[in-house]
Amino acid sequence: MRKFWMATMVAGLAVSTAGAALAKSGVTVLALPEAAAYPEGVAVDPATGAVYTNSANTGLVFRVDPDTGKTSLVGDPLDMAAAQPKSPASVALGLKADGEGRLWVAGARTGAMHVLDIATGQRLARFTTPEGAALINDVALTSDAAFFTDTLRPVLWRAARDAVVDTKLEPWLSFDGTPLQYGEEPNLNGIVATPDGRYLIVIQMKAGRLFRIDTRTREVAMIETSDSALDGGDGLALLGQRLFVVRQWSEEIVALDLAADFTTATEAKRLKFAELAWPATAAVRGDQLIVANSQLNRRSSGDPALPFSLVSIPLSAFD
Repeated sequence: MRKFWMATMVAGLAVSTAGAALAKSGVTVLALPEAAAYPEGVAVDPATGAVYTNSANTGLVFRVDPDTGKTSLVGDPLDMAAAQPKSPASVALGLKADGEGRLWVAGARTGAMHVLDIATGQRLARFTTPEGAALINDVALTSDAAFFTDTLRPVLWRAARDAVVDTKLEPWLSFDGTPLQYGEEPNLNGIVATPDGRYLIVIQMKAGRLFRIDTRTREVAMIETSDSALDGGDGLALLGQRLFVVRQWSEEIVALDLAADFTTATEAKRLKFAELAWPATAAVRGDQLIVANSQLNRRSSGDPALPFSLVSIPLSAFD
């Protein structure tokens, strides 16, 4: 049954999606195969410039060449049997490439995290967390660790980059007693690391609040944003002192300029693009911002607009 199912999936992929469509806005739409249903994560491999995305439903990973529009399947689906009962279930959300041949994947409702071989999709390690309702949502990399957000549990998870073996994790940081208090769902979502790895920046989705986490002291501080509307914030992307916030519910991108100590942020520009469709995560590639059009708002009804897609937005649009 598994072999038949996989054969059917692969047959429906086509190994590439011809040509990227250039929209009038200057946004390039990168069409994905139907098997990339509800793409949530997006990552850029710093070693090659290749872009990776995944299906929230199956965990299938796809390699995308934004220059040609070519898309290819990487590996097999993650184990849906491990997902908590929910229909439909998300088994994979945010992901990051470490430049050392590995993808780090947030395992959503499974409560797990995965490390995959970037070339073959083979799972190299699986990190598990204690039983209970979980939503491992996004991941950020520093030189020595991967940090994962959990939308349902008020904790932050950490996995060492030099210990890629199956491991049972315990929370690295509890938000009890910090300025970051879980309230109305959804809570923590996107996460990025500063270039030196000293700080993490996270967004509380429903509240629209940004926080700075010190990786040395574990101190948590709210980032002052001067009442800039960030509710519905999902993915984050950081380029120097500029932070891009993907506001999923509003289908827009907000560019913020951060102070040198990452404690305050000033809104630089807020843009909507007709090509965005319930956008989730984002990653910077050269002079482009690559955004995943998740369409998760259409998953329950089963009527997504096809093809599924990523969009490539010129960074110059935010000047």
